[in-house]
Amino acid sequence: MLYQELVPTESGWLWSQQLGLYLAVYLGKLRFFTSDRQLVMLPEEEANQQLEQVNQQLQQERQRTAILAERLRAAGIDPEQIF
Repeated sequence: MLYQELVPTESGWLWSQQLGLYLAVYLGKLRFFTSDRQLVMLPEEEANQQLEQVNQQLQQERQRTAILAERLRAAGIDPEQIF
């Protein structure tokens, strides 16, 4: 394999033809970016994002459950007897 120098863009990013990605410093760390300059997340970042989404869904379901339980109580039904 022959070494080829990477020429930085005006913003200082390096395009790697081999990887099909840009390399740039982001928040003090060398990171990869797609051709449309979207940050490529690290596996732990993806896992954290998925966990956050699940936590948000769980919170929404808890709120929905509380609303439904209150409606049942307003109708004179004890939600504990149903669930």
